[in-house]
Amino acid sequence: MSAIHKEPLLATVATWVGRWGSRTARIGSVAAAVLLAPLALSAATPPAEPALTLTLSPRPGASDQAAIGTIQVEMRFDGVAAKAGEPLLQMPLVSSNVDTVATVIQGLDVRDAQGPLRLTARDAEGSTRPAGDAEIGGIAREWITDRATSGTLTVRYTVPAEASLPPRGPAPPFAFSNDGGGTSGAGHVLLLLPPGDAAYRTTVSWDLSALPKGARGLSSYGEGRVTAPEPLTAGQLRMAYYMAGRIGVWPAKVPSNGFFGGWQGTPPFDAAAVMRWTGTLYDRYAVFFGRRAPASYGVFLRYNPINAGGGVGLDHSFVTTFGRPGGPGSDVAELRMTLAHEMFHTFQPYIEDPAGLESSWFGEGLATFYQRRLPLRFGLISSQQFLKDLNVHAGRYYTSAMATVPNAEVPKRFWADTRIRTLPYDRGMLYFATIDDAVRKKSGGKRSLDDLMLTMLRLERSGRVLTNADWEAQLERELGRRAVADFRAFLEGRMPVPASDAFGPCFARAAVPLRRYVLGFDPAVLAAPKRIVRGLVAGSAAAAAGLRDGDEIVVPVPQDAIQGNQQERLKLTVRRDGQAFPIVYLPRGETVAAYQWRRVAGVPDAACAL
Repeated sequence: MSAIHKEPLLATVATWVGRWGSRTARIGSVAAAVLLAPLALSAATPPAEPALTLTLSPRPGASDQAAIGTIQVEMRFDGVAAKAGEPLLQMPLVSSNVDTVATVIQGLDVRDAQGPLRLTARDAEGSTRPAGDAEIGGIAREWITDRATSGTLTVRYTVPAEASLPPRGPAPPFAFSNDGGGTSGAGHVLLLLPPGDAAYRTTVSWDLSALPKGARGLSSYGEGRVTAPEPLTAGQLRMAYYMAGRIGVWPAKVPSNGFFGGWQGTPPFDAAAVMRWTGTLYDRYAVFFGRRAPASYGVFLRYNPINAGGGVGLDHSFVTTFGRPGGPGSDVAELRMTLAHEMFHTFQPYIEDPAGLESSWFGEGLATFYQRRLPLRFGLISSQQFLKDLNVHAGRYYTSAMATVPNAEVPKRFWADTRIRTLPYDRGMLYFATIDDAVRKKSGGKRSLDDLMLTMLRLERSGRVLTNADWEAQLERELGRRAVADFRAFLEGRMPVPASDAFGPCFARAAVPLRRYVLGFDPAVLAAPKRIVRGLVAGSAAAAAGLRDGDEIVVPVPQDAIQGNQQERLKLTVRRDGQAFPIVYLPRGETVAAYQWRRVAGVPDAACAL
């Protein structure tokens, strides 16, 4: 789905990008990314759309009354119809490399106007379709009805309030967690919904009566009982986030429109101050994108013991994670970059043909470019913070052995190799820097990438499904046919190299020696549910540290962020012959000449922002 998203957050929504893993892969992009920008939705609500009321009821654990143990889910649908033998409800088994609760649902009770329905579960391969610059699809569990339905459909079931299955590897923070007296999770792993693309006038509510006094309940649409600002499809419902219990909230009174934030647990920084900064940035984004009345937008923050610091953009919201003091996910400056990236996804245009990850160079590349450009322009970060973030991405890209892999390979190898997963972020950002620089110089500073991006957004708002041809039309109009040929070469893997002054008068390019990231064994191992080492590279740092083929890595290992840090050591917990022990090494190989940018002496900070 998602800067360096710690393991892309995504955000890729279903295959996914994002930023749940490496402050740069905000892929999320994933990664993810956002299914639909709210500004692309119609303000009018057609009267024919059916209604849905979703009620979530957290319950204390059996052994620990201070912790939330389960969540009871109730959904009341109008206008849902299925014939005997047809799927009535469905849920993906895996969403963005995260197991859903499809296999651990308890007490499923479904009934309509005629009474209870008997359902039979089966697993089926679903079609894949675009979701922002990600895609949704894959194997889903379907519940088949024994008779035709009629009238209001009521669905009730109970799910565990924490991740019930072991994590598979790099993934956005979708799974339920129940630490710190609260619980939170994404609709991806929670909601059992009818198949199809019907949109529902949706109301979300919380029943907190079983929790201690002071408990609060948030969703992507606000606090407590709240109706979404537009009808929601199943895809959008799954792209919502839910948090309840003993949680922090900013501002103290959540507004009906605009920004709000919630956090679960105790972050190693002032969470309210971070949310205040983020709210200011959101307001500035709204002005930049021409939003006169910004819709509700929530930022959710929770603890991640494995891959802290990443996040993922969702519908009307973003979720990110924090870690222990002094560790990943504790740096406020990095967290701000993650937040800036993911909020940009809420406003930006997306190319959706070709669908999914093949177009993530556009969505993630733009967000990575603007995550530092706009906060610097708005006076919300310093030139040194801008430079640090730029160099992490540039260093990660220019040292990558996969730097020139064609863009068409990204969907095929996204999950299997962190060096592929980060290409849309890093290579996309550097490509957009070359375009911004070329447009500024040709127009004498009168135009920039802003103009091209906002034109694409206007096309999307008009109802157009954006394609590469739309982007090529922008390039030809601004820069001529040569820019179109250069774009096609970029998609084939040509390395973009921005001019020395492409990021403004405060920064100059330099070639410096940096070492390549080398994991030392088959990178696909770390994306598997059971991580058994294979393909150990003789002479690598991993081999020298004592790793062997056949060892089991028992704890998921984030990689997206570590690629951009030349000094960070990789920490593996390995099981061999029934014994678990640590193996630590510096995952670096040959030294190469890589581009970095330096601060130009004598140029004042006031001149840095473009």
